[in-house]
Amino acid sequence: MDNKLGIILDPNSFQNINNVITKAEKYNFHSAWVTELYRSSFEQLTYIASITKKIKIGSAVTLAFTRSPLSTLISALDIDELSNGRFLFGIGSGAINTNRKWHGLEDFDNPSERIKSFIKITRKIEKSLMSGEDINYRDLYNTIDLKSFRRPFKPLRQEIPIYLAGIGPKMVKTAFTEFSGYLGHVVCSLDYLKKYIQPLRVNNSKSTKSIILCSINNNKAKAINDARGTIAFYATVKAYSKPFIDLGFEENINKIRNEFFNNNPRGMMDNVSDEMVTSFSIVGSQIEVLEKLEEYKKYLDLPILTAPHYYLEKEFVEQYQNNILETFKV
Repeated sequence: MDNKLGIILDPNSFQNINNVITKAEKYNFHSAWVTELYRSSFEQLTYIASITKKIKIGSAVTLAFTRSPLSTLISALDIDELSNGRFLFGIGSGAINTNRKWHGLEDFDNPSERIKSFIKITRKIEKSLMSGEDINYRDLYNTIDLKSFRRPFKPLRQEIPIYLAGIGPKMVKTAFTEFSGYLGHVVCSLDYLKKYIQPLRVNNSKSTKSIILCSINNNKAKAINDARGTIAFYATVKAYSKPFIDLGFEENINKIRNEFFNNNPRGMMDNVSDEMVTSFSIVGSQIEVLEKLEEYKKYLDLPILTAPHYYLEKEFVEQYQNNILETFKV
């Protein structure tokens, strides 16, 4: 029996990843998830697949457009085989400017249309690797001529679950119609899940998962204060603006972004109000967090908890991770 909760693995160090996932598996967490910003998701997943036996492992998320669809899928199938079918594959488009400036995709545009092309071609390749059939496929964003490519072994599963992350309605709708389900970001507040995600979930067989910032401390003021940095960091990304603006925090995020470009983390956090923190995270004592989490479970089949981690000393991050593990162990 698992606790029907996931936990994010902080990529600060592989030793920390080892410590957290060892406890998460021991404490019967449903799944542990890696991110892709400062480390590659696939390398992290390879590592955690090798040191675990039963906990499901996921990517939240792997970037969809920084590798070819073929190499992305082959890596995912390798992880699925290494973990004996425990892999939950979360895909995200990445921010437009990040793709252009960091990854050299100078002409990157139309992420919602590109992601439809991605899943279509990925599923075609997946079927080809099972059946041995050739593929000659072309659309506006992808071209592949896969002939005589016969692997001497079959994938572990005919189809691995692929979840799509997104904020806007186009991505969310695509997650529910073309993918295995939706994977929400840290800034998907409870209000956002109610108003914008749930109404698009027309097929209840599709999964709805979301990352939730979780700051557990008996001193609620400290729990809020320590969560400010993580909220501030995500407030700097324009693609995540809508959930903040809808709750009346547009002035806050404009000030946070100004401080970010001035390289002033303290100024960023000073512009994160208590209300912003409580809107985009669950904070407080174990009892308070348990009660708040029940509200999220009305809209999610899998909450994925992440400890405060931006602009916070390593020992405090580890304490908050441990608080999550101890609070929700079964």
